[in-house]
Amino acid sequence: MIAKNIVRTLAVAACLFALSACDDKKAEEPQQASKSSAEQAEITKYNAYIEAANMSSSSFGEQLDQYKKYIAPAFTGEKPRDDLFFPGSDTTIPRVKDLLDKARAMEPEMKDLDASATRYSEALGQTEPVNRELYNYINAKTYKSDNGDKGRELQPKFISAMEKLVVAQADFLNAVDKKDRERIKAEYEKTPKDTAAYYRIGSIYYLKESMDAANGFINGEGLGDKKDAFKKSLDQFNEALTAYDAKMRESNKKGCSSLIFTANSYLSTGRDVIEHTDSGIYEQEAKRSQQFQMMQSTQENDVRSLMQNYNNVINAINIGTC
Repeated sequence: MIAKNIVRTLAVAACLFALSACDDKKAEEPQQASKSSAEQAEITKYNAYIEAANMSSSSFGEQLDQYKKYIAPAFTGEKPRDDLFFPGSDTTIPRVKDLLDKARAMEPEMKDLDASATRYSEALGQTEPVNRELYNYINAKTYKSDNGDKGRELQPKFISAMEKLVVAQADFLNAVDKKDRERIKAEYEKTPKDTAAYYRIGSIYYLKESMDAANGFINGEGLGDKKDAFKKSLDQFNEALTAYDAKMRESNKKGCSSLIFTANSYLSTGRDVIEHTDSGIYEQEAKRSQQFQMMQSTQENDVRSLMQNYNNVINAINIGTC
């Protein structure tokens, strides 16, 4: 079964939408200046939340799945305690918590994000001590010295804390994703057509649309009746990004080569997914007996490639490669 990858919806920094609050032009009237200041404060806080949301390269759910699959059996006697590798680090949790707490402390209040951020921060704080202790215990291979005694003691506490953290992370990321999409849609609808800004935000809009259509596939259920919608959104993303590149080349011959390169990887993987769906290879591999299944099926490989290439596009947009 393919685990859900919560971090698929890496968010786009708000200032990259060319919102009025990101404009460097000074407002002519005090009322407008006040409005711009309020908008800027909201965008600054929102972007701080985006940084926290995009901090972890994988979801805590994925880390927990890896732990349960490869490490937990070693402490329950189901497999030998050979060389174990902890599926995470001792720095990610405190770093995400620090970013969350700083964002949450900013003004103005953001009811749609503050509450879930608080729950997420609390879950991170509760998980951090046992995560750090188990991380050091496994990496120092102390289980070879104490016959796994400490591991058996820590494991139930770790799994319990991580299960709560997985729920809190999903809740926060879903809240961020909802606001992210609201901002993208609003900006796309108000941006003047046939401009670089219009095609840029359009490419982001259709990129998100394609990921929505691929949701069932990512969760191991296949594209189903979303196959045509997925294909259409990929084509629209490609068209919008190509138009954006053309607009940028009017003033800069280099255009957006780096961003296009990254986007092409996502598009090619998406079209492979459609081809593999049509060919029936996913279903064929799923029907094979356990002994004939590959360590990773074509579908699992395609899910990971699609996710990675999608996130690479978002990262390229956020750091401004064009």
